[in-house]
Amino acid sequence: MSWEKRNLLIASTELKRIASNLNLPDYVKEEAIRLYKEAFKNKLLRGRSINGMVAACLYFAIRIKKIPRTLQEILDETNASDKNVRRCYRTLVTELRLKSPNTDPIALIPKYISKLGLGLEVHRMSTELINQYKSKVATSGKDPKGICAGAIYLATKILNQNFMTQKEIAQVIGVTEVTLRSRYKELSKIVKLKG
Repeated sequence: MSWEKRNLLIASTELKRIASNLNLPDYVKEEAIRLYKEAFKNKLLRGRSINGMVAACLYFAIRIKKIPRTLQEILDETNASDKNVRRCYRTLVTELRLKSPNTDPIALIPKYISKLGLGLEVHRMSTELINQYKSKVATSGKDPKGICAGAIYLATKILNQNFMTQKEIAQVIGVTEVTLRSRYKELSKIVKLKG
């Protein structure tokens, strides 16, 4: 078996394993495999781990196909480091001249509302807050999880359901309290609320 075939076999096996563990649809797997083959063909794997590039390809595929999954969820399924995967991701985007898509924070709301055990009212309010925020602020480059955390925290305060602390919300969503507070303050100003 040639090195190329062996490499692609290892990569596709790892990719399918992660995709299966995360219940990702087939079209996401296919996009990630296509991307990996392109990276291999363009010799982007030199000096980079197969696992790191697989995770980067999968992350790009979920973002381009608008699947509400985070990089952390992929990292939890691989032995590649955060730094390694981010480096591979940047290489992919730069060398293959890909347009890096942004994850819509609204797509993350249902998952985090469920994890936090919050109801439909908070879900609706958080979505409305993010829509207002997006209409007035450029969200590109801002962590969608941070925006989501700030909106959920603000929604719980508006609806007098603030039985969760900033710390608890930040931990569940996977952001720092500083990030949550920053987005919360920005959102508060935009929706003209004191808090």
